[in-house]
Amino acid sequence: MNRIFLCCLCNFGLIFITGCNQTINTSEKAAPTAVPATVAPLNIGRMSSYVDLSATSAFLFKAAVKAPVTGYIEELNISQGDEVEKSRLLFTIKTKEASAIFNDTVNGLKFKGTVNVNAAVAGLISSIDHPKGDYVFEGDQLCQIAIPGSFAFILDIPYELSDLLKLNTPCEVVLPDGHLVNGIIKSRFPSMESRSQTERFIVKLTERISLPENLIAKIRIVKESVDKAVSLPKSSILADETEHNFWVMKLINDSTAVKVPVTTGIIDKDYVQIKMPLFRDSDLFLSSGNYGLGDTANVKVINRLTHEQ
Repeated sequence: MNRIFLCCLCNFGLIFITGCNQTINTSEKAAPTAVPATVAPLNIGRMSSYVDLSATSAFLFKAAVKAPVTGYIEELNISQGDEVEKSRLLFTIKTKEASAIFNDTVNGLKFKGTVNVNAAVAGLISSIDHPKGDYVFEGDQLCQIAIPGSFAFILDIPYELSDLLKLNTPCEVVLPDGHLVNGIIKSRFPSMESRSQTERFIVKLTERISLPENLIAKIRIVKESVDKAVSLPKSSILADETEHNFWVMKLINDSTAVKVPVTTGIIDKDYVQIKMPLFRDSDLFLSSGNYGLGDTANVKVINRLTHEQ
């Protein structure tokens, strides 16, 4: 009888110890793992959104230099791209009559019959229509002089976007190499282009810079601007597959972050505006380690970003 009692007691002890071990193991497995994360504070400052529109550079005014007489071009004193001053000698033309007398070996007259063609305005030689030795008629175009002061960018935009442009307002001209040049919306053409149904604007540069004609650049227009926008780094903003719903992981204590839906606004190079909800200046948000977390997550803060970072 005693033996049976001792056996039962031993079995009960083993079952109790095994159950305790299982309870301890289960508790250890259930302990959450802290996710390493970087946090960032709110940023408050001016934010703007832009619209980039393509424009082409052009000289709006070009002076045509024409032949005053019929004859042969005897001297050509310019090259395309030359910068010329007013009254500079461009061409020398030998008249048709002078050429006929020169070729007559019987005639001993020393009649030169040459006519100088000078620049009527200062500017850049944009084209040369006749080389040395060409026969030209009176009134033929010899070259064109582009007026530097007429250099501008021609912007053609759809009618529905024309309200974004206001005359005499500043803008930025983004060159193909990324360089920014200040400009101003100077004038607006009174008619539409019939085929493309676009309106034409003239953008003048407000700083002196030498640029070629037919250069395609971007005219950057401010679409929206907020002086004191509340924003977070782009890495702090999470979205669903449709990118219609956005949220952030907000730190509520030293080791816990919760999911908070947000309404976004202006997006610039590094930051995203948070319109709603209203957060406190002291709030911190996960900027790394936040992907794939649930509504509540156990985190370990390993770094804190500043606005400069």
